[in-house]
Amino acid sequence: MTVATLLAHVGIDVPRYVTVDGQIVLDPSVATMASPLRVEPHRFHDGHDPAPARKKFDAAWWNTDPEARAADENAMHIHFPNFSLYDSEEGDYFWGGRINTGRGSFSILVLPQVNHSLPSVVPKMKNLGRPEGRRLRRPPHLYDSGALCVASVSDWDPTKHTTATAVAWAAHWFAAYTEWRMRGYWPTDGYGVVA
Repeated sequence: MTVATLLAHVGIDVPRYVTVDGQIVLDPSVATMASPLRVEPHRFHDGHDPAPARKKFDAAWWNTDPEARAADENAMHIHFPNFSLYDSEEGDYFWGGRINTGRGSFSILVLPQVNHSLPSVVPKMKNLGRPEGRRLRRPPHLYDSGALCVASVSDWDPTKHTTATAVAWAAHWFAAYTEWRMRGYWPTDGYGVVA
């Protein structure tokens, strides 16, 4: 159990922030950027991937709402400048980059949904897991599709969250994943989860 988790059990909220490279920190003054991104409350889970099919990009929010797209791009450039935007001729829109938790570096793709619901976060590495003897134990909080379950669909608010929010949640997921790989237990169910 982390100090932040212990304090949360007695009702003290310890905000988490994510740095530009993807490390989760508890003190915004130690973040490596001018304005650290606060990790929004979210809950990890697993099972069936609720993401809708990514098709019909001409009706996608990033092609129909220029203000929302500009806000999304701006948030990514400020908080995760090492991520690259991929914008296809078919009208698709997604981001790719690397998160460095301080205990490992992980490449991901972040795929916003056409209907502006929770983006999908897809690890570029195969075989996420924990070696146990001759087998690789599948990590908790991973969808059957292989995408990371960085939050519950109900945690996502398209009026205030951007792709940067999903990247911050992915950084938190990978921080928990590295702890799980080393110690064998998943240290948190998310952030802001009431005990």
